[in-house]
Amino acid sequence: MKAVVSSPKRTVDLRAINRQSVLRCLYFSGPMSRQELSNRTTLSAATITNVIADLLRDEFVFESGQVESDGGRPRTILAVNSRYGCFVGVDVGETHIQLDLFDLTLQRQRTVRQMAVPQQMTPDEYADQISAGLNELVPPGDPVSGSILGMGIGLPGVVERGEEQQVSSPLWNWRSVPFGDMLKARIPLPIHLDNGAKAMTLAETWFGAGRGKKDIITVLVGTGIGSGIVSGGELFRGPTNSAGEFGHTLILLNGRRCRCGNWGCLEAYAGAPGIITTLREIAPHSPLLETNRSRDQVSIIDNIVRGAAEHNPEALQTLQLTTNYLAASFTNLVNLFNPELIVLGGWVGLQIGQAILPALRESLNRHALPLSRSATQIEMSQLGQTAVCMGAACLPLEQFLSGKTSSRHKRKVKA
Repeated sequence: MKAVVSSPKRTVDLRAINRQSVLRCLYFSGPMSRQELSNRTTLSAATITNVIADLLRDEFVFESGQVESDGGRPRTILAVNSRYGCFVGVDVGETHIQLDLFDLTLQRQRTVRQMAVPQQMTPDEYADQISAGLNELVPPGDPVSGSILGMGIGLPGVVERGEEQQVSSPLWNWRSVPFGDMLKARIPLPIHLDNGAKAMTLAETWFGAGRGKKDIITVLVGTGIGSGIVSGGELFRGPTNSAGEFGHTLILLNGRRCRCGNWGCLEAYAGAPGIITTLREIAPHSPLLETNRSRDQVSIIDNIVRGAAEHNPEALQTLQLTTNYLAASFTNLVNLFNPELIVLGGWVGLQIGQAILPALRESLNRHALPLSRSATQIEMSQLGQTAVCMGAACLPLEQFLSGKTSSRHKRKVKA
């Protein structure tokens, strides 16, 4: 007789699912009444009443007032309690480390910014600097320290999202460095790592230029270039979390050597060092290359932007060539992914964006497929220099909204 094998029964926690649905609705679309929550979530009035009772007891939400209703009793308005807890978001850039403290609704409360010299720092030294930055942001003994629900960190390179959260970065010559474990040994908080461009994409999708859109691409232009791709409302990662390495797409056969080891990558032409190299090729002795500090990328890019505004021909030519490289690559993105929106950010993107945006749009209209370009807009990041930090904070926020935050970190912010 053939044995009968039954599949294991799956247990679905409807109570937890309903709680997540209500909390997410209040978080992203609130404040609102119980009736509005029922309409938006399609949950019954009785289910909404039970879930809200739990959320009020746990102090995740609070009753923020009342509004008149048509012909009935006033309705109580519910809102997320921003003082329930807080998150730390960290932007580990290629020239700096920035740490921001956010309340539960991701309103920034404090910030600390430190300079970094990647070529001179080991992974352990980076971990030490982040730990020291956290102590500066939230000093030991500060009442807020007991209310931090988690820390998110955005980094350049590829972040392997396994238990060790390993990081590989061509710039720093990191290969599968167990950076998550290094941080956990120093910082007694839930730690979440991701690529900085992907973190920025989460922030722009949830709180910035991409809010309400399902298909967007963010492009982070800094020392390097990265991107995040949202398709159908979901961040596309690929099997190794390395999707979006936009800076290493080919722009010129047998072109400049890129730090990844290849030749002709977009990053070698439109990242900060690439833009500066273009200026040097045009005018090796240009005063725009002069700076008070050795190899200060930020100052030279600023010189180029100000020079272009003053009609300096060397600066104008440099920006024009940079625009051409980015425009060709943006056209490829539009034809490949058909996004509603491309968001330009990163410290270089923010510096040069307003100067090159009209030309980028014009080139897109000229070269992209007509049907694809008709649906695509190009906009600047709405979140500016805090985009990566806010996106990094979205990582523990996602855990909180999914009910995965450890109970030992669920502590209300003290007044």
